[in-house]
Amino acid sequence: CFGLHFASQKKRRDSFPAAMPAVVEEYQDPLQWRFEEAQRTSETRAETWENDLCSVKLLVMHRPTHEPNRDKAGDYPFSWHLAGRRRLWELRLQLRFKRLPQDQLFFAAELGNFVQVSGMTRQAQKALVAACRGIAGECYHSNGDDPQEVLPGTELEPPTFAMPLWAFDQFQVSAPGSEPDLSANLEGVGMRRSDGVSAYIDAMKSALGNLSTEKVYTFCLWGVSQFLDCIRWEITGVLPGTTLDFNRLCGSPPAFLSIYELQKQGSEKRHLKSLKRSYLRVAAWSDLHAPPELAKPKEPYIATNADFSWDGYDLLDFKSDTAGYAAAPAPAAPVESVDLLGIN
Repeated sequence: CFGLHFASQKKRRDSFPAAMPAVVEEYQDPLQWRFEEAQRTSETRAETWENDLCSVKLLVMHRPTHEPNRDKAGDYPFSWHLAGRRRLWELRLQLRFKRLPQDQLFFAAELGNFVQVSGMTRQAQKALVAACRGIAGECYHSNGDDPQEVLPGTELEPPTFAMPLWAFDQFQVSAPGSEPDLSANLEGVGMRRSDGVSAYIDAMKSALGNLSTEKVYTFCLWGVSQFLDCIRWEITGVLPGTTLDFNRLCGSPPAFLSIYELQKQGSEKRHLKSLKRSYLRVAAWSDLHAPPELAKPKEPYIATNADFSWDGYDLLDFKSDTAGYAAAPAPAAPVESVDLLGIN
């Protein structure tokens, strides 16, 4: 059992050993994700997967925002890293290319279907996009194509928020076999945006301009996490004192995270599926707001005497030993009465 608590984490994070325990055995993490093609579900350790374009290793850590007491105590996986920080979660991934991209790579959040957004939700969406741009820099945002407003047979763009890879907060290029352990302390590994945005972007662009199948690329993302509580499935910190159910923006879970190459085609600026070559695509949701097909059925409620009693009287005779309906009570004994109104 992992028992490192918040009080013991005030020492420097770079003093932790190379790999830290991740699992609190009794903790059930509601955050779920799976590689869409492989149908393999998430774990509290790095998960590997590959296709004909690349091999991938992915790890997602999230504070237990649905259990404030556990969050405060630091009694959850990776609390040694997340506790005391603004980030709600961190995504870490490693890529080793089998086929090098020829066009720009994007990291994106996508929805499966068009969602009509208006009113207060629209204002919250604008604030969220602006906040993410303020942290990640340049990005592409589209609400997608409304199927009611395009000609039949026309390809539709899905709702998309896409960023260049330098929107990641940390990266490292390694020789195969020397790449960092994704579950370890990565302080001091590679470069971070916080060390200087301009130099960081230049270094990332240089690395992306010299991609190799003989290198392993490690990326970490956490900057935008302060606005997206993935366990509670809420947008937070965008409008003061207000949270917003993420389903008002995405319709229903899951949402999709992907890394894709976008082929250039004339003046077309949309991120159409036909122009993408996907290196990674992951479906993500919370068990607290699961997709309808994955929602766990609620256990039937079993009534007790406490639900049908008043001042200790067993109204439904739940305590009766008689099966089926309760037996009728015996007639009450005669009680002496007084004719107060002189009616008799």
